[in-house]
Amino acid sequence: MAEASLPEINGDVPLVYILSLNCWGLKYISKHRAARLNEISLRIANASPQYDIVALQEFWVYSDYLNLRQKTSAVLPYGKFYFSGAIGGGLVVLSKWPIEQSSMFRYPLNGRPTAFFRGDFYVGKGVACATIRHPSGRILDVFNTHLHAPYEQTDTYLCHRTAQAWEMAKLLRGAVQKNHVAIGLGDFNMIPSSLAHRIISTNGLVSDSWLSAYPDTPSIRPPNATAQHNIEVLGTTCDSVLNTWRMPGPNIPPQDSVDPRAQRLDYVFHSPRTSSVRAIKVAMIDPMQIPSEGKGSGGVMSVSDHFAVDVVLALAPSEEQQNALNRGHSMDPQPMRTLIEVAGSARAQEADLVGQVGEKDEKYIPQEVLNEILAVRKKYADREQKEYKWRIAHFWASIPALVATHVGVWWSPHNGVSFMLVFVSWVIAVTGVMDGLIGFIFTGSELRALKEFEEEVVMYKKLAAASVSAKSGTNASFRETDH
Repeated sequence: MAEASLPEINGDVPLVYILSLNCWGLKYISKHRAARLNEISLRIANASPQYDIVALQEFWVYSDYLNLRQKTSAVLPYGKFYFSGAIGGGLVVLSKWPIEQSSMFRYPLNGRPTAFFRGDFYVGKGVACATIRHPSGRILDVFNTHLHAPYEQTDTYLCHRTAQAWEMAKLLRGAVQKNHVAIGLGDFNMIPSSLAHRIISTNGLVSDSWLSAYPDTPSIRPPNATAQHNIEVLGTTCDSVLNTWRMPGPNIPPQDSVDPRAQRLDYVFHSPRTSSVRAIKVAMIDPMQIPSEGKGSGGVMSVSDHFAVDVVLALAPSEEQQNALNRGHSMDPQPMRTLIEVAGSARAQEADLVGQVGEKDEKYIPQEVLNEILAVRKKYADREQKEYKWRIAHFWASIPALVATHVGVWWSPHNGVSFMLVFVSWVIAVTGVMDGLIGFIFTGSELRALKEFEEEVVMYKKLAAASVSAKSGTNASFRETDH
């Protein structure tokens, strides 16, 4: 596709070149991990034009990060590998300019320990935060994340991903309110029409870069859409038939092949008050040579099971982009005010934005969407409350059962029966203790996090209702029972 048009605001608008990619770098599990991540490192190092900020996800192994730094340090001298959880969060940020501050924000709702085969709980998923000072003096707040995946069609982790999107939106909103250039990017495991996307793009006071550039992009994939159409028009980054790790057969199909499963899961969000999109495309599509036997076509393989998002961001707002985006995709009944309302130079416009960031500029999620968030939370909380009661009941029941088996061992006249009773007592003790620990510590903590999530949404709902009331000149009442 052609580059997104951006009206010239002045003769010298700084540009920031950004890349985001899920690298699929799981140790022992991801095939050809070292070779693929080395190729990714080389492509980043040799990119033209050179990247200024790179955000990577599923970059789990520290030795791979050291190799990445060795390959890219000449063009991206600053980098941070973020440590989190038992085995790491898999998040990396590279920068052309100094990283002045960094932190790792872990999500309060973050998978379940019983789903050990999925690992989300143990990696400590969260947001890798980096504060970067651009040579122009602007502050860039970069937030790199990887939200919880659905895993199954019923999507029992919808509440977790919704809560994670809420936390991400709060971080972005805080950066925007400080008049920083907020950039939220990563693998969000959500589609453009999802609840999580609506939360981030509204409560976060940010815009989806793809929609900023192409506001008429349909939310639903047309039937019989080709792989080329999905990539160039819809910006799909995952499950493409052109990806060797996702293709249905042994060979890469032609670009005009029907691509029924492709999805856009990877995003770069930006703050429209301080930036606009100059260009955006799906990148890292070309395959690489396979170093040994493995899945691929003609000895080649894709560098990851995701494609990358490549964005050129201008550090100045664009009225044209935001007007088009508000017309085509705004979910807010009272959208943000137009970003450029006054005449004059870009510096005067920027100064106006700095002085006018206040309540009248705030953008709130509509009440019906907030009710949807609360409904998702309640459904999951009811499920976890039942699980909590079952696990605690099992823990307390295991105590008399354990005593009974030991008494049986004492009075049993047969060694074989005694052995079986001892074995059963061990099973009772282990399962009872595990359910007690999961129930008292994890599930109890999760229920409190769910309650905190609910109260935050309810508080926000009051503010949103008050804002609508103030703007319409009516008195809108809000009762605690409304949620």
